[in-house]
Amino acid sequence: MGNTQNFDERLQYLFKEAFGVDRVDDTTSVDNVDDWDSMGHVALILALEREFGISISPIDAVDLTSIKKIRSYLGRKE
Repeated sequence: MGNTQNFDERLQYLFKEAFGVDRVDDTTSVDNVDDWDSMGHVALILALEREFGISISPIDAVDLTSIKKIRSYLGRKE
């Protein structure tokens, strides 16, 4: 994933845009982000695709429900 700090800053920005959260850490997930609803999830997936220049299949998108899962998924896409 290259520069981890830059990567984390990019993720933090995407989460802030999608859900209005100020801080993203290893515990951030659908379970503790109040505004993480289906529309927010779609917005996040689209933002991840744009930001990282990837395509996320609907099957994979359904499982990307935490920052840990997203980091792992993006790591496999490198």
